Amino acid sequence: MNAIVNNGNAAAVRSAPHPTHRMKTLLKREFWEHKGGFLWAPIITSVIFLVFTIIGSSAGQFAFHKFQSESSSWAVNIGGHDVPANSDSVRQALANASPSDLVQLHDAVNGILMMAGVWPLMVLGFVVFFYLLSALFDERKDRSVLFWKSMPVSDSETVVSKLLSGLVVAPLIAIAVSLVTMVAFALVISVFMLGNGLPLTLLWSNVDPLLIIGQSLLTVPLYALWALPTAGWLLLCSAWSRRVPFLWAVGVPVLTGALVTWAVALTGVYRDTPVLGMMWKHGIVRLLTGTFPGSHIIGFADEIRHHRGPESLHDGIQFFNGLNAWGSPALWIGAVVGIVMIFGAIRLRRWRTEA
Repeated sequence: MNAIVNNGNAAAVRSAPHPTHRMKTLLKREFWEHKGGFLWAPIITSVIFLVFTIIGSSAGQFAFHKFQSESSSWAVNIGGHDVPANSDSVRQALANASPSDLVQLHDAVNGILMMAGVWPLMVLGFVVFFYLLSALFDERKDRSVLFWKSMPVSDSETVVSKLLSGLVVAPLIAIAVSLVTMVAFALVISVFMLGNGLPLTLLWSNVDPLLIIGQSLLTVPLYALWALPTAGWLLLCSAWSRRVPFLWAVGVPVLTGALVTWAVALTGVYRDTPVLGMMWKHGIVRLLTGTFPGSHIIGFADEIRHHRGPESLHDGIQFFNGLNAWGSPALWIGAVVGIVMIFGAIRLRRWRTEA
């Protein structure tokens, strides 16, 4: 009999899924349940941007031909010099351009492409914010939490899967859509250039795909770390709130900041110190904007204000995503605070099953 029991236990152990397999399954579940926000929202945003780009290019083409019929002096600026807008003149200007002029042209082209790919990342902030805010609340509201608690998956694994979905999976999807948007935008511009006799080398010879892809991917870990306190706070409110978690998530920090500011104004305490500004910038604002890519720049506002500014695209990328970001105490302190709140959300999910 003992042998049968032992064999049964051994079979159960062998049939139990590996933790990595469970996490993979949980991530798939989150993606398919929120495919509209994770995938279609960035795609629709990009399509809208490209449609307006095509409309704008068509209007520009019409204006260009109208201008060309009135004047023959239309030109493009290369290296600070006006060059007639025809293939031979542009090629000759590029051949005679100085290295610094070529660097500026390279930075301008890649900078414009990066700006074109910003739109899917902008909508990402809203998607992740509301996804994390509803992640633990909705499952209690529709009582599906009872089903998932009956599965061999711990509360920690469930909450971590939602965290990874919001801070890693969703940004990677948005970056992929952003890169496709950049290529489509470049193709639209290429059609405009061909219609006006401009050589495509003016655009495509300056595109640096390794720079764009590499820097886009490097922003993901920085984004995840900076967004940890926001994610922790949203998950905590989602696990604790019995109704309308949005009011708790937004109202509590804003009301707290307003009351503290009002108390400072009445009493004069800390009026001449940066404590109040630090509370808003590194506390309340970060708590509510951390899911938006690039929001870490708010934490370096003073440094940016006193900095003379990046001289090139490479300097700009290093300035915003380099050591000044990774070496900031605000990044790591906020990450620790976020982890504590995530732990609190896990504990709340263990015993709260009704919204």
